[in-house]
Amino acid sequence: MPGLAFLATFRGFVAGRALGQGRWRGLLVLATMGVGVLELVLHFHFSRAAPRPDEWMALEPEVRPLLTPDTLIVVSPSWAEPLARQALGDSAMPLAHVARADDARFERALEIAILGQSAPELASWQLEQQRQVGRFQLRSWKNPAPARVLYDFLAHLQPPELSVWVEQDGQRFDCPFGPAQVSNGDLHGHPTFPSPRFSCSQGNEALFVGPTVIEDQRYLPRRCIWAHPPKRGQLRLRFEGVPLGTELHGYAGLPWFFERESKGADIRLELHVAGERIGEYVHSDGEGWKPFSFSTERFAGQTQAVELSVQSAKLWRRWFCFQAEAR
Repeated sequence: MPGLAFLATFRGFVAGRALGQGRWRGLLVLATMGVGVLELVLHFHFSRAAPRPDEWMALEPEVRPLLTPDTLIVVSPSWAEPLARQALGDSAMPLAHVARADDARFERALEIAILGQSAPELASWQLEQQRQVGRFQLRSWKNPAPARVLYDFLAHLQPPELSVWVEQDGQRFDCPFGPAQVSNGDLHGHPTFPSPRFSCSQGNEALFVGPTVIEDQRYLPRRCIWAHPPKRGQLRLRFEGVPLGTELHGYAGLPWFFERESKGADIRLELHVAGERIGEYVHSDGEGWKPFSFSTERFAGQTQAVELSVQSAKLWRRWFCFQAEAR
């Protein structure tokens, strides 16, 4: 009968569907078990591959005799650097080293490597010695051509070596130096605003000159001179008695978290030596931490007053920060 045939066909379809669903459920269970086993294997692999925190702490007596105050410690891979800082402390890895602009000024470096890694920034340096300590490789490097720094502007951010003022419509408004409230913007906020500093506004705490640390386009820390330009006119910094070589070399940028999203006006940094305009550096949003260089060859061997001026057509979040050295 047609009705019985239809019923038999329907029952067969349901049974087959249930059988197929059962197979898929079985495969899903097996896949889930497989993922669990894989996670367990990876857990044991990674827990044993990289040194544990206690191994980093035990490394300190091995590293300390290899250091001088000017030795740069480089950790490879770089993500392990916080573990080295925790183990070795600020005396071995001071902020000036960790948040350095580049490696050019250092004569020697000690590389602490794990997992068979090596630091690409030391590829052109000369390897002096290396040895294995547990799961660490310690490599001593010599810079074949270290930059000779005559004057680090970051080390002279207080009177009487530095004076700061805002110049608007031919008038000068001095930025007083003194204690101010330390603040930072936490997550997604501004970098640390230090104390003391040269404060250039009572209503906007960001308008100051002083040392801080920003992140670059690779999210590496960079120690620099915060120099937020005013809404109108120029921010001027005058350094007295600067010994000069053949160039003034530096880097500049904005905190990358904001620079990558911003589309503000360009920022201009001008250099004057002994009242003479030497050149201009222009920073556009999106360029990140970028080097600049001014030739001071005609002043080489002299000690002169150096002025730097910063200006921009837009005030909002022109969070300019630069580092400079006379070489």
